[in-house]
Amino acid sequence: MNKFFSRNWQHVVAFVVMLLLTLSYFSLQMSGYGLKQHDIAQHRGASHEIQDFRDRTGEEVLWTNSMFGGMPAFQISVIHKGNVFGAAVVSYLKAFSSPGGIVLLYMLGFYILMLCMRVNPWVGLLGAIAFGFSSYEIIILQAGHNSKALAVAFMAPVLGGFIMAYQRNLKWGILLSALFMSIQLAMNHLQITYYLGIVLVFTGIVFLIDALRKKTIKNFVFATIGLIAAYGLALSMNYGNISLTNDYAKYSIRGGNDITVTPEGNSNQVNSTSGLDRDYVTQWSYGIGESFTLLSPYVKGGGTVALGDSPFADDVQNLDLSSAEMNGVMNLPVYWGDQPITTGPVYIGVIVIFLAFLGMIFLKNPIKWALLVAAILTLALSWGKNYMGLTNFFLDNIPGYNKFRAVTIILVIVELCIPLIGVLFLDQLIKEREQIKTEKKKFLIASSVFVLFLFAIKTIGLGDGYFSDGDKKQLEGLRGNIFNQISQMDPAVLQSQYNLDITNSEQLDQFLTAQEEPYQKNYEAMKVVRESIFNSSMNRSLLFSVFAFAVLALFFYTELKSEFVVLGLLVLIAADLIPVARNYLGNQEQGSGYKYWDEKVNALFPIAASSADQEILQLEIQRNPSLKSKIDEGIKAGKLEAERLGFTGNDSRRVVDAYTFRALNRTTNYRVFDLSGGFSSANSSYFHKALGGYHGAKLRNIQNIFDFHLSKSNNKVYDMFNVRYFIQPGEGGQLVARENPSALGNAWFVKTIETYNSPNDEIRALGSQFSFENVGAGNFVVNGEASKSTTVYGSETVQYVFGNDSLPVNLTNGLREGMEAYFVMDRNGKTNFIPAQMIDMDTTKSFLRLAKLKVTNEFNPISEAVMLSSEAQKLSKKSFSGEGKISMTNYKPNHIVYNAEVSENQLAVFSEVYYPNGWKAYIDNKEVEIRKVNYMLRGLELTRGKHKIEFKFEVPKYKSANTMAWIGSVILLLVFAFGIFTEIKKNKMKLEE
Repeated sequence: MNKFFSRNWQHVVAFVVMLLLTLSYFSLQMSGYGLKQHDIAQHRGASHEIQDFRDRTGEEVLWTNSMFGGMPAFQISVIHKGNVFGAAVVSYLKAFSSPGGIVLLYMLGFYILMLCMRVNPWVGLLGAIAFGFSSYEIIILQAGHNSKALAVAFMAPVLGGFIMAYQRNLKWGILLSALFMSIQLAMNHLQITYYLGIVLVFTGIVFLIDALRKKTIKNFVFATIGLIAAYGLALSMNYGNISLTNDYAKYSIRGGNDITVTPEGNSNQVNSTSGLDRDYVTQWSYGIGESFTLLSPYVKGGGTVALGDSPFADDVQNLDLSSAEMNGVMNLPVYWGDQPITTGPVYIGVIVIFLAFLGMIFLKNPIKWALLVAAILTLALSWGKNYMGLTNFFLDNIPGYNKFRAVTIILVIVELCIPLIGVLFLDQLIKEREQIKTEKKKFLIASSVFVLFLFAIKTIGLGDGYFSDGDKKQLEGLRGNIFNQISQMDPAVLQSQYNLDITNSEQLDQFLTAQEEPYQKNYEAMKVVRESIFNSSMNRSLLFSVFAFAVLALFFYTELKSEFVVLGLLVLIAADLIPVARNYLGNQEQGSGYKYWDEKVNALFPIAASSADQEILQLEIQRNPSLKSKIDEGIKAGKLEAERLGFTGNDSRRVVDAYTFRALNRTTNYRVFDLSGGFSSANSSYFHKALGGYHGAKLRNIQNIFDFHLSKSNNKVYDMFNVRYFIQPGEGGQLVARENPSALGNAWFVKTIETYNSPNDEIRALGSQFSFENVGAGNFVVNGEASKSTTVYGSETVQYVFGNDSLPVNLTNGLREGMEAYFVMDRNGKTNFIPAQMIDMDTTKSFLRLAKLKVTNEFNPISEAVMLSSEAQKLSKKSFSGEGKISMTNYKPNHIVYNAEVSENQLAVFSEVYYPNGWKAYIDNKEVEIRKVNYMLRGLELTRGKHKIEFKFEVPKYKSANTMAWIGSVILLLVFAFGIFTEIKKNKMKLEE
């Protein structure tokens, strides 16, 4: 041990420093608090049914009905067994959980990269701290993106093994590559792995060029073959996750879309790719000017919060603003970047970038060019919609790129490459001190250029006027918005309350100006605040760059030991990065608690049952009193778990609620839709089977259903999904449950089949279809095109242009199939729909007929099913009596059983999601084909008699993939053991010699 410590004491000290820094930064975590993480809370909601099944059976369920009506569990919570190295990380996180445990992994991973490149340990420690406390790495933890963070943590060691295989040690480079890639893939964020591949490709090209130049192509080929084998082994160990993800992606929003029109009736082909839609991919795009946050953190204001809630609230007191102006700006957003919303900036650190800048001048290692190109390319790709030429090229031509959303995530590559260039320069500075010290003039010129560049940015600004495009649009549309508001008010009220005659243009102009002026003044005051924030941020960056220059000058102009130079830079980098990170994940107090931290019980059980959830529980017990005993068992189990965890009193309530609703959920099968959370909240999934949810890769079909029908409040579609309860805000904002009496239940028999030739027509058929005929003197216009007669579905932009007026034609779901009505204008110029019978009785001609409407189709799910013609051909007939009995008798997420009795052939429709890759149906133990009905539900044709119907979700690949992972793990362990054995044997022989 003494010998080991004498050789490795520097690494031990480095680890202790990283550990102490982590423990200090996350002191509240060490005190028993848990981090408030939105995405983790949503994940717990999404995975609650899966976790319950796992806890009770010890098995993986692979499917859950808790979100979006039902979806595979592959991308929610499935444990892929067999990869022992990935399992080791999971065990580590149980001992040292997020966020502290992950930040320590950030630093350890980068330090391993430094070891692979034989970088000075103190320089390696500096790089590890710089990487670990980059603002984005901290922000993703605050948001709850733990899988992304873990994948980021293992990027550096993967790159380390890759470089080591080519530069230093073929054997250990290949083995470490296999090890760390197997772990990185196991962290289950393939988007990060994909982006890491960009760095590996560019680095590999540099090694190829170097091999050709030095005529060492043989070594390059051996290393390349070995790395391919290593990554192949890592892929085999993660085959289950990757393969099942790939299979699922074809049916998710990351695959293609069978619908080629928008709900409004326009083509969606311009926005579509073979993966995600362009708008969805680029919704979060970094601004080109916003990229300067890499150098200076607050040049765009920081995070999307009101000024009063930002770190800059107190600084307003030092500005030349009146009290009224100070109060006026406190609720305005402090952020003026291009993203719709952001927690904070991507800040690498001005000192780190300064070192990287010097590295591009002084560094001899050709890897710098690979890292620079990768950093520039990924930075440009992060601009997304702000640089669509490059983005479109990648979306359309680079395989796999269009499967990933939020292009800002790619900035993790910039955060890896820039610090690496900087520490390689610093390492060379130490190892070649005397030689580099002869280039003082070059150092002075380069440093001066860097500082002058920062000064120029501070002086000139970023050319945005301290306003975002959203701010500018809001100000430009302010007058129009005010006018629209008052134009809808009663003129008599305007006259009495505001002394405004809306017909008097001069008076109206004065009124609008008076109403507009306070908003403009507030934004002008906010401009002053933002300019102050910008200047303060740039001053900060200038100061740190000058300090860093001073420390480096000691290296060039004195005999100060290199270790002290590194220590000085390390302290400066920590002083630069950590305070910025703490703004977005620190120990700030808020009220009686903390802004980012919560009591442990709330972190473990983050979603509390609302009054609406409790109401649903009682309604279900009333509906089926036999549930009471099951619920009581759940309450008992919850109390025991709360006691085990040490929670008492009110703290135990969330635990008891979680177990209570687990019991309810496993013994019932209905759906809930939370109108307060909409289609992007998994809160209700925590307690019920929900039609909403929270996931970045939901099924494509449910997204289309939402876009075409659920978002348009088509109750018939809610009915067919068996949405028994709606959760909505009641009086005082308290959530209440509203029962849906027309929910169709788990299964029913239909009478008729409506067939359509295309998915476009099929999904539209779930609503109403209207035929219009222009009978007036104006123009009937649909989506900007005039038409004499046309068919619409209710979501199009329909107008009637009559003279100088453009009259909106608002369709309603209240019209029934076969009804005819006229779109008319009365003598006062008001428009409406009037039934045709009433128009025929209008002998006084008080209505001017403009267009004639007929409801040609209305979806009625209780009696009809909608199918593609190709699917309907597989049925024995298209008309049924709809008579018979069918009921669910047993429910498990992956196995649902029904009993049915029919006197003749019938078509049963089930309120379960159609998913062809795994669900199988059995009638009386004989497998039958599931029919796709109503665009995304299941259907089965039953023959006469009594039947037992079973739906089973079976994915044989999951088990075979686990076996493959075990084999891969054993192979890698054996190879590692052999490598260690040969290394010991070689060292022993050297000692004997």
